[in-house]
Amino acid sequence: MTDQPNPYQSNPYQPNPYQPAVSAGWHLESATNRYRWWDGSNWGVYYDQMPAGYAAPAPQGAVFGAGAGAGTNGFAVAALVLGIWGFLTTWIPLFIGLFLGGVPDVLAIVFGIIGIVRANASGGRGLAMSVVGLVLGGLAFVSIFLGAGTIW
Repeated sequence: MTDQPNPYQSNPYQPNPYQPAVSAGWHLESATNRYRWWDGSNWGVYYDQMPAGYAAPAPQGAVFGAGAGAGTNGFAVAALVLGIWGFLTTWIPLFIGLFLGGVPDVLAIVFGIIGIVRANASGGRGLAMSVVGLVLGGLAFVSIFLGAGTIW
């Protein structure tokens, strides 16, 4: 009875008709989201070892272009924008500069400090924007005490 072939045992010399044929190359491993080498029958042990010049196929559904929020520091951007706005509008005389630039100056200082803290935690992303926003907001805020926006 041992001479009869087992229909459930796979034959190593015949391809499995239920397994799709995948060409050899670098493939995205969905479990780790890294590329792994497939030689046509076995997975390689190395990750991210693609040769130079190899263009990996783009994952389906990927959108290329400006990454929205992927690596930006929102507080740094807010500090920079508010610092520029406050610096430009605080100098308007007859108390108009106080109303247009006073609040943005304070917010630029607060957001600049928070942006610096977040930039240090994320490896420096947005540090320059945070510092520039903090400096511009600080200069404009200090200039209020020297009469900017009131009598100039």
